[in-house]
Amino acid sequence: MVLCLNLFSCRKVDPSWDVNINAPLLKTTMDLDNILPDSLINTNNDHSLSLVYSYSFYNFSFDSLIDMPDTLSSRYLPPVNGYTVNPGQVFYNLTENNHLSFQGAQISGVDFHSGYITLEVFSSITEPIVVTYELPYATRDGIPFKVTVTVPASTPGTIQHYQNFFDISGYSLDMRGPTHLNSNILTSTTKAMLDPSGNGYTLDSSDVFRFNIRFKDISLQYAKGYFGNNSFAFGPDTTPIDIFNKITSGAFDFESIKLNLNVKNGFGVDARVMFDQISSINTATGHHVALNDPIIGQAINISRAVETGDHANPVTPSEYSFNLGNSNILDLIENVPDMISYKVHVDCNPLGNISSGNDFIYYGNYLDASLDMEIPLSLIANDLTLTDTVDFDLGDNPNTIKSGTLTLLADNGFPFSAKIQLYMLDENRQITDSLLFPDMIAAPDINAFYKVVHPKRSVLQIPLPEEKIPRLYEMKKMLLVARFNTAGAGHYVKIYDYYKLSLKLTGDFNYLIQM
Repeated sequence: MVLCLNLFSCRKVDPSWDVNINAPLLKTTMDLDNILPDSLINTNNDHSLSLVYSYSFYNFSFDSLIDMPDTLSSRYLPPVNGYTVNPGQVFYNLTENNHLSFQGAQISGVDFHSGYITLEVFSSITEPIVVTYELPYATRDGIPFKVTVTVPASTPGTIQHYQNFFDISGYSLDMRGPTHLNSNILTSTTKAMLDPSGNGYTLDSSDVFRFNIRFKDISLQYAKGYFGNNSFAFGPDTTPIDIFNKITSGAFDFESIKLNLNVKNGFGVDARVMFDQISSINTATGHHVALNDPIIGQAINISRAVETGDHANPVTPSEYSFNLGNSNILDLIENVPDMISYKVHVDCNPLGNISSGNDFIYYGNYLDASLDMEIPLSLIANDLTLTDTVDFDLGDNPNTIKSGTLTLLADNGFPFSAKIQLYMLDENRQITDSLLFPDMIAAPDINAFYKVVHPKRSVLQIPLPEEKIPRLYEMKKMLLVARFNTAGAGHYVKIYDYYKLSLKLTGDFNYLIQM
């Protein structure tokens, strides 16, 4: 007996043992916020929910009406031979009344919201040159726009290139010219003289002095005049719609939908608008559904907005609403679109210059087309697939778990059955593996009005294969995918504000503990 004890006392022992531990892994609640943005959900008096959504799919901006030209002036000094210019002497002085082209528009004045005037000078003169550029009819706080710069001297045999930018934000430009009777006129004065602190210079016929003056990144705060009788065609074009972006597949059938096409004109311009095509597109399925309504292809006359005289709110737009209730709007929305396609024609001032040159535009106002939807959430779901991403972290030691079983506790308050699949995501949100629960989350009992009586608990279990254990440790997030089908044997079921699906995932793990 003593011998045995001595033998064991001489052995180095590395004790270890197995321990079964039930550990919570994740907990989440899926309610309507997981499907639709909370700001779009309206709660009715009976606690049922409706989706209220206004979607602007087309904006006609005033950049289309008035496209400010880039080049304001581009001039040069004609060749001069043997003429000596003294320090401080003006050798170039030009006042211009340039007629700017506005594609048929006759502009009497604009206010600049933002933008720059670019002054670019090329000179071979080997003395510094003082250049002054002035717009006498562009004023801010009563002071005309005027800049004076010094162009460095060139070195012999080279041409000095000088460029600078000058902010014109907040300036008002009168484009009626010196007589105040015209339009589209930009009056400017450009002067150049030798630097008074420099030396004299004798011009040679090979000397170069030229300048370019341009607008850059111009945005208008206001414009007035006659904007012309022009036609514009836009599209086919697409714009994204994100209302159903959490629904990845499947289908739903709404009991009813209210849909209006709204047109709002914030311009002081009469217009005629024609929607040649409006379609919903599901890019995942490639399915297109075109709106079938008498409004398509119909010319709509839109009256101009009205100036209020209120600086804070200067425009009262004209607004028009067209009920699309007799169209195929259910098909349009049940396509689960993520894009809207459109093709539009706009005719401006179809009756000509009836405002006598008093058309106007203000920054931030558009001719806007939108779809306004109200969808009572009474529906039938068919494999409607929703997703949610949750945090997940098992720690850093992948060798401690030998085996285990995952248990999903589901308290379901929605009138849907659901099938759940879990996707393992690494730190880059890339899928590394998946776990599929073979059983369904049962739908709760519903009464004669297809309303949930009380939530129902389902307990789903799957064994955790040994080869998937290391991937659990790699996982930083888990993507939860739920596929829903309505209870009620094909009847429409309403969604109420207290419906939710609570999920809790636990792991019954067999750990190897080593000391």
